[in-house]
Amino acid sequence: MISSRQTLAPIVLFAVLTAPVQAAEPGEYRFSVTPLLGYRMGGDFENEETGAKVSLNDAAAVGFILNAPAEAVGDDAYTEWELYFSRQSAGIDKAPTGVDPSLDIDISYLLLGGTYVGAGELVRPFLAAGIGAAHLSPDASGYGSDTVFAVGIGGGAQVFPTEQIGLRLEVRALGAVIDSHSNLFCASGPEGSACAVSASGNMLWQWEAFAGLVARF
Repeated sequence: MISSRQTLAPIVLFAVLTAPVQAAEPGEYRFSVTPLLGYRMGGDFENEETGAKVSLNDAAAVGFILNAPAEAVGDDAYTEWELYFSRQSAGIDKAPTGVDPSLDIDISYLLLGGTYVGAGELVRPFLAAGIGAAHLSPDASGYGSDTVFAVGIGGGAQVFPTEQIGLRLEVRALGAVIDSHSNLFCASGPEGSACAVSASGNMLWQWEAFAGLVARF
């Protein structure tokens, strides 16, 4: 039997999606969505047992950004709340003894923060920052995944030929906090347990350059 709550849910969703947007003055909107396509570079783990480094390959990254206006700052500048998500599947560039060179690692960042958008007409510079989590998962059966604290900071430019559609260009530094003496991506089996990487306490730093089409609603 379909409950009244299940019946109301699609009606409410349809009403929200089809509700008329108030005619906007410049810079007025309820939220924006930015699908992003980029390229993420860097990423090293240091093996605490041997001192050797496990380096990740540079690879493409995909994701999205959600923004909502916060407040006007003055001189036509303003701030936004921001939710950032980006995912990359990277192979291992340099694999020391004991690490499977064919292993791919999926690294996803989910960050909550904000942006400061500077004054401008067609082009506006901006700064962005956020904190949250990074999820690291080997793309192979049997290995466990890890979720760690993460930060991100970036900057770039937004180009808005219209008030509703624009382009976002950004370079962002991403850092995942690897706990001291962490065994990452461990697996257990008949022959005992094993870990793909045994890392010392440090930051996993990566750089991401991306572009995205901004749609305001």
